[in-house]
This record gives sequence, structure tokens and C-alpha cells, in this order.
Amino acid sequence: MSINTTAPPAVATLVPDPEGHGTVLRIVYAHHLDGESLAFQLFHRYVHRLQDGAHLPDEITRSEVMALLGEQGADCAEGWHSSANEPAEDASNEAWQWVCAQVNSLFRGLSWRVEPDRRMNIPGIDTDKVADTVIRARPLASDVTRPATMFDPALTYYADGTHVVMRARGTERSGHAFGMAEGSPYAFQAVRWDDGGADLVAPHVLHRVEAQAAGDVA
Repeated sequence: MSINTTAPPAVATLVPDPEGHGTVLRIVYAHHLDGESLAFQLFHRYVHRLQDGAHLPDEITRSEVMALLGEQGADCAEGWHSSANEPAEDASNEAWQWVCAQVNSLFRGLSWRVEPDRRMNIPGIDTDKVADTVIRARPLASDVTRPATMFDPALTYYADGTHVVMRARGTERSGHAFGMAEGSPYAFQAVRWDDGGADLVAPHVLHRVEAQAAGDVA
């Protein structure tokens, strides 16, 4: 079921054209976006910047997101629709991870996917798995350590944004923590991998990536 089937009607008001050429209609309308659909809007704006060699900013603001949505609405109202070639898989993956992080940071508590049957077509990304991980994880503002039990040692869960590395079965994989999810017999750490994707990971195999000391030799 679409989340915009019951959107309220637009409100129209006659106003002077800002450049003084006559009278125009100012249209104000409302529609609904869940976390995933908002991320999808941001993705299409930023992925091609990344592919063209520009760097993504560390973070964006709510006002920047609102300006983008307003611009998109105005373009659609005038019949302008942009299109571009499908992005490369590596740029697509990096941009998707970045926009998901921006949405989660700016709009805490926003449901990620209200339409359970919706499928986003983003090259090289298992969006269903990432979305399920995002849904289950709750943010952590600081590290949390749970005491040892009869079956497990004391377990540490890292604050959102902490650079971590998973060491298990002779392999290593690095990423950034973005919350924890309750489970059995213990809670899991949510991690966005540096090479793409996201998982819930047993805390036993995760370690903080410490910054290299100034005097160390690479």
C-alpha cells in the first residue's frame, strides 16, 4: 500500500510573480516520506557528484534537505525531470551508505520502510538486508558495556560512528558502528561495512580501530 494514497489536497493561492510579470499560483502540498524514500531522493542528488570526483560532505543539515525537496517539487511542478546514466556500483554503494547515515542522524525516530512491499532498485546494494538492519538497530550515543554472565564475558557495544574491525575465521572487515539490536543470547552491534552493506555482528569479534600513534611508522 502506498503511503501517499491519502495525502491531503494541495492549497493554491494567487500571488504576484516574484519578478513582476503577472499573477501566479503558489501551490503548497504535503506528501509522506519514510526513511528509505527520503534516502532515495538524496541518493539521486549526490551519487553522481561522487562519481564525478567530488567528495561527499561529512554531514548535511535539515535545511539543506528541505531546500533539496523544495527544489525537486518545483522542478516537477514545471515539468522538468532530470535523468542520468546509472552510476557505477562502487559509487552507488558509497553514496547509499552515506545518505542512509544522514537520514538516520537528522531524523531520529523516522520509520525506515512503511511500505513493506516496496523495492528500491539501486545497483549492487542489497537494500532489503540493509533496511532490516537499520530497522532493528537503536542508536548509541556512547559506548555501552554489559556485565559478564555465566555464558559470556563482559560485552562492549560501541557508540555510533566508531570505526571498528571484525576479526573472525581468519578474516578482517572494517566498518562503522551505528547502534545495537537486542537478540538472543546477547545483543548485536549494527555495523555499516566500509566495502558496502550492513550487518548485525556478535560483539565478541568486534574491536575498536585505534588511531595510529604519531610516532608509529607505517
